[in-house]
Amino acid sequence: MNTQMQIVEVEPGYSYVVERTQLLDGVHLEVFRQPGYPDDAILFIGDNEILFAWTDESATLFAELDTCEPVELLAILAQAPRLLA
Repeated sequence: MNTQMQIVEVEPGYSYVVERTQLLDGVHLEVFRQPGYPDDAILFIGDNEILFAWTDESATLFAELDTCEPVELLAILAQAPRLLA
């Protein structure tokens, strides 16, 4: 897995961090971190996007992605708090 970090400054004093991890060809994860707000994530699978809250449980799962069962990933995504677009 290859991870890149980028700091995005929207305006002076207002910025957030995007952590992008390439999981497989055509599959990557982006985690958005902003002080004072809950972390959010988007899992990109081809042209599809799955938006979910980035929690300790999902962070642990993705850290151990090479050893977890596919059903564990689906369970985490199904239970993760949804974000409104």
